Amino acid sequence: MREIRKTRRAAILAACSVAVGLGMSGTASAETKGYPASPITIVVPFAPGGASDMTARLIGEQLGERLKQTVIVENRAGANSQIGTSSVVRAQPDGYTLLLGTTSLVNNPFLYKNLPYDAATQLRPVVGLVDVPAFLTVGSKLNVKSAQEFLEVAKKNNGALNYSSAGMGSTLHLAAEWLKDKAGIDAAHIPQRGSGPSVVAVASGEVDFSMENYGPAKPQIDAGRLSMLAVASPARFPALPDVPTFKEAGLPDVDLSSWFVLMAPADTPDSVVNLLNEHVNAVLARPEIKERLVAIGLVPLGGSADDMRKRMDNDAKQWGDIIRSADIKVE
Repeated sequence: MREIRKTRRAAILAACSVAVGLGMSGTASAETKGYPASPITIVVPFAPGGASDMTARLIGEQLGERLKQTVIVENRAGANSQIGTSSVVRAQPDGYTLLLGTTSLVNNPFLYKNLPYDAATQLRPVVGLVDVPAFLTVGSKLNVKSAQEFLEVAKKNNGALNYSSAGMGSTLHLAAEWLKDKAGIDAAHIPQRGSGPSVVAVASGEVDFSMENYGPAKPQIDAGRLSMLAVASPARFPALPDVPTFKEAGLPDVDLSSWFVLMAPADTPDSVVNLLNEHVNAVLARPEIKERLVAIGLVPLGGSADDMRKRMDNDAKQWGDIIRSADIKVE
């Protein structure tokens, strides 16, 4: 029955989404009939100060300049993004209320029994914003200098190590579960209340390792208290070119990056989605914007709305498989 529901959601989302190429600028503006005539709100379903908030504010500022309209960022945190997401689902589908969505959009249906919305049918992707790579991260406690050394120590002390994460069911928790499974190791999970506390737990030696994002970990890396040993993505991260991929470190080729995406209510007109897609792609293509995003641990995405829809469908399967295999549930 679950597979039938997943297939149905994917089919409906495919029907609602539209392939938006970068060369559609000639028709998009003519079809929007004065949009935007008033301020646009981007809802961030997390607290201020995090990577999602910083991304929304950076992109929103640049988008506002291009559209000659104010773009407001509104933080509506809580319930692993459910509060903010619900508010956008209920919003008028006119392009004036958008969501800074994260990978939780495809993970939450597997983690929670009763979500107050169905993101696959009630929202549509506008454009992928950034990838957020996940890194195998250690402090000085283990005294290892490479992913290979880490795996040797983890296998030798199998079951004795522990790891932190940004919280139960977070993508970083799921990434660590994938690592345990593929490396054939066991370790106890010590969930934290966000990436900041998780980073501190590793740097202080409270836990042995974690899967982390670069942005929150950078201050501890710069201070010499953390090391990133491998990145769980197909390519090396630009800001850490000496850190190998998981495949290069002897693990299976995998992309455990989370992502941020601009979403709109499902019935938002194609013309509005096309226009927003066009302008956000132009923002992401600017060299200075790329540099600012990489500096906080993000890799610019862009592309069409259909590109992002396909990515979301594929990632839903990958993360769903990890969640089922590790039997993770969030109440």
